[in-house]
Amino acid sequence: MSFVQWNCRSIKNKQIWLHQPPFSTSSFWIFQETFLKADDNLSHPNKIFFRTHRSNRLGGGLLIGIPKKLSGRVVYSKEDDPNLEILAVEVHSKNQSFTVINIYAPHGFNINPIKTFLNSLHTPTFIFGDFNLHHPLWGGNSQSSFSEDFVDWLNNSNFTLLNTSTPTHIINASTYSIIDLTLCSASISNETECYVFDCSFESDHIPIVISWTKLQNACRNIKTIKWNPIIEKSIEIFSSTDQPTIDTITSQISLTISNHTTNKILENKDYPPWWNAACHNFSRLKKYAWKKARSTISSSEWINYKKYRSKFKFHFKRAKDNYWDNISRISQNPKMFFKILHKLSNHTNPNVKNHDIIFHNNRYVTHPKTQSDLFAKHFSIQSTEVQPIPIDYGSDNEFLNRNIEFWELKRAIQRTKNSTPGADNIPAIWFKNLDDASLYKILLMFQQQLDFSVLPKNWKHAIILPIPKPNKDKTKLTSYRPIALTSVFCKIFERILAHRITNYLTCQKKLNSNQHGFLPFRDNHTAIYKIFTAISEARKNKHFFVGVSLDIKSAYDSVHIDELIYKCLELGITGKIAKWMHHFLQERSFQIKWHNNLSTTNILFKGLPQGNVLSPILFVIFLNDFFETLDETVECSIFADDIFVYCSHHSMTYIQSKIQNTMENIYK
Repeated sequence: MSFVQWNCRSIKNKQIWLHQPPFSTSSFWIFQETFLKADDNLSHPNKIFFRTHRSNRLGGGLLIGIPKKLSGRVVYSKEDDPNLEILAVEVHSKNQSFTVINIYAPHGFNINPIKTFLNSLHTPTFIFGDFNLHHPLWGGNSQSSFSEDFVDWLNNSNFTLLNTSTPTHIINASTYSIIDLTLCSASISNETECYVFDCSFESDHIPIVISWTKLQNACRNIKTIKWNPIIEKSIEIFSSTDQPTIDTITSQISLTISNHTTNKILENKDYPPWWNAACHNFSRLKKYAWKKARSTISSSEWINYKKYRSKFKFHFKRAKDNYWDNISRISQNPKMFFKILHKLSNHTNPNVKNHDIIFHNNRYVTHPKTQSDLFAKHFSIQSTEVQPIPIDYGSDNEFLNRNIEFWELKRAIQRTKNSTPGADNIPAIWFKNLDDASLYKILLMFQQQLDFSVLPKNWKHAIILPIPKPNKDKTKLTSYRPIALTSVFCKIFERILAHRITNYLTCQKKLNSNQHGFLPFRDNHTAIYKIFTAISEARKNKHFFVGVSLDIKSAYDSVHIDELIYKCLELGITGKIAKWMHHFLQERSFQIKWHNNLSTTNILFKGLPQGNVLSPILFVIFLNDFFETLDETVECSIFADDIFVYCSHHSMTYIQSKIQNTMENIYK
């Protein structure tokens, strides 16, 4: 569910806007300065309203609207104080209780009068309000009275500020400020997202939208795949086909997996993260046996109940132990460890869809199919058709174009993660369970790929999932990054080629030593260490140090394919492997998957495919000649698409000249 906070500056003449997003799509309304009087009538078919109003003067007024399916009661209010209005409502849902506090302080919020009340709250709490406070902590350019007391209280409380640096108050056409603040209990801050809307709706304050995943009404699915019959059928398919092709094998295996896959939808409960199909099945059987035993009062039924209870305990404990064993094994991987922690804190709803509207060309689009087409157009907008240039791929590089060996295939399969498969729906675990005879047939198919460069269509096709960027307005297309799901068949073949190319480039020292991304024994730490060493050296010699950080916008999408292949040829990546990569990258297709709807198919004429195994090392090759743009004594450190150019010298004029020349070379 989502909350919308807004200082509406009179709700009466703005009720027409309440039928538009974000108000129409938000479950909770928190409004300040409603200007309502005691006898003013305000109703809504789906909401219950709690209000305060000024009885001794005009203006002011607070409103909290909650869904009718929930219950609420006022636990604190203050309305006749000229300096502070407060309305606190305790809300109860089926599985959750929390408090919503609405505050309006026309002359600046003084925390001291209600500090005791706020510190006494134990349930999860949201605090919304027009605080009229300025402070650098939330992006203010100045510091107002009472703000220091508020910041001191905030730093020592169990509340977290959700605001970003986006302004919420319009002073005039060119001046903005942040005086509308949103806070929540620290215990639920990782379950919330906050962004400022892009329209003020005839007020001088801009609405703030907050989503809370704890109250989402999404169901949880458990997918069950019967792998034993799938593998048996797959081996049968391979053994009955003398000269299998990737297209025929893919279609038959996809159908086999689909026929042995079932989905179970769980009711909306707070299941633990290790809950699986076995836990679900024996839990249902245990409950059924319990009801039957109580109704019949039969000893055999009680024995039956105890049997299912024992099995449920066994499978629950095993699932729990396996889950924590897996976590302990990845505890040394910080990225994966924090990913698991995030999953644990949000395990009640793994399929949350926070936003169902997209704002495009001054209108709101709500139909999922239309939205998916808009995403497709947005992600392909930079791709215009180009005429292919005839390229001589040269003679075969013996190291890169040698026949694929069985150990290379086995290693590539083992290093492929069990992540979401592409459009063919064949996951990596299928490859990991095949027998050697079937893998040898896959090896022959891969060798044909390298020899003749006739790619299956689904290898050049991707399903793209738009993933929201953190703390961005989810109604905008630009707030999403594309994550591609591609064929695992193709990923394994790419992994073989990527390993060969990386070995060749590093062993032959073809790459600049200041490239730190996607290479063995190099990472962001080595890139930072190089910069740190340069800074320390400059400080030791009492030199000036100037650095310029460059971030390439849409880095992968801006790569020209023909230019990339020419750079590969210059580095000695020639012959069949260069031809295959060229065909692989040309005229790729994709579809957007959004809310279970697929967009129309679009064609990309440039750019490296997101999510493909070869893309990182190819991007390293594409950037390798960047160092030729550096002026004398100017150095550079590159990690992926992050470039840091720097220079140190005892003369600042010298540094400025060298950096300026380098920047001009880069932008030529």
